[in-house]
Amino acid sequence: MSILFESDDRDLTNAKLLLRGIAFTVVAAAVVTAGIVRSQGGFEESVPVTALMSDIGDGLPPKSDVKYRGVLVGSVSEVVAASNGAPTLVRLALKSAHAPGIPSTVTARVVPSNVFAVPSIQLVDNGAGPPLRAGTEIHEDHGLATVQLQTSLTALSRIAASAGRSRTDPTVGILETVQRATSGRGSDALRAGAQLERIVLTMSELTAPDGSESTLGVLTAALNGLRSSSPDLLDAVNQAVVPLRTVAAQRARLTELVSGGLVTTATVAEAMNNNTDTLLDVTADFGPVLGVLGAGSQNFVQMTSSQRNVAEKVTQVLWRPESQSAVPKIIVELTPHKQYTREDCPRYGELAGPSCLTGPPGPGVLGTANTGPTPAADTGGREPTGSVGDRARIARILGTTPDALSTLLLGPLVRGNDVRVTPVPAGAPTEEGPR
Repeated sequence: MSILFESDDRDLTNAKLLLRGIAFTVVAAAVVTAGIVRSQGGFEESVPVTALMSDIGDGLPPKSDVKYRGVLVGSVSEVVAASNGAPTLVRLALKSAHAPGIPSTVTARVVPSNVFAVPSIQLVDNGAGPPLRAGTEIHEDHGLATVQLQTSLTALSRIAASAGRSRTDPTVGILETVQRATSGRGSDALRAGAQLERIVLTMSELTAPDGSESTLGVLTAALNGLRSSSPDLLDAVNQAVVPLRTVAAQRARLTELVSGGLVTTATVAEAMNNNTDTLLDVTADFGPVLGVLGAGSQNFVQMTSSQRNVAEKVTQVLWRPESQSAVPKIIVELTPHKQYTREDCPRYGELAGPSCLTGPPGPGVLGTANTGPTPAADTGGREPTGSVGDRARIARILGTTPDALSTLLLGPLVRGNDVRVTPVPAGAPTEEGPR
């Protein structure tokens, strides 16, 4: 039957319409597929080459541009990451129309291709040579310009990293990262730029004055002359840099220290002013003490020597270094002390030991009830020590009444001796020197 949307009077069945729809769909799909393949360079003949790169910067995505003398000559088809110290393999697909005009002596380097620093491969011309062929390996360029460019890109990368770029940030390119980092900070950037410009102008005036030698050059020559004439002075200045830098870094604390010292000094001065009389009394009362110390100063050496000897004896006898403790050797007797007498001598029947005749005849045990007082020694009719006669003789020598200590020390000396007292002539030197 006829279909309502048909404008002509031809009789088209449903089967015919289905076939026409299928044919249209196939043709449309083929056209779209061909367009996609064409956009990806599928219908273009290309010359595959490989670039050996040791550094590809922030990354080299597929389909990146490949340029030679500013002309787009191909694209990046694949990037094989380096492994085991081998270089990174960058597969390049060069257009067959441009490949014959590119010599095989070219080298490759990674450069930003636009203001957003999207990376691309640039082929550097190194002179004439045979044209590139499929499978040719292109080495990385190591010229001065490339090194300077890579140094600049590395510096910009460090600047971007310092600006807080996260490693998860999918930003491609360094300049875009710098743009993001400086977004909203225009006033700070302008102020920093103005300060940098002023510094550069000042340095220019110092380094290149009009019609005269450079100020920095004069300073360098002066330092060289000073180094040759007085090297110790420069060494001293060099060694003083670190302390001066420390003082500059700790300036606030140094200020606090000096301020605290001034306050303390003022407090001490006020206290001394308020207690002047007390200080004078203390100083006056301290005079006799100093006099005694001065009079006995000749004994200080003996005192210190004796203390050292005692310390050495204690260290040698009592101190144990391995245990860090003192171990004294003490003999403790819990029984009464029994003195050896003739009665304690060995006897074997009628035989007696030699000590039976030479041993002391005293009691066997001291301090018992059977022990009597020790008989006084026979003085042969002499007066005992400390008698009235001894005290009288000592009083004539000293010119004053002797005490118990004087009697004990001088009594044995004056007994049986003729002692005379001779006055010292006026002005005669003594052992202590003139006073």
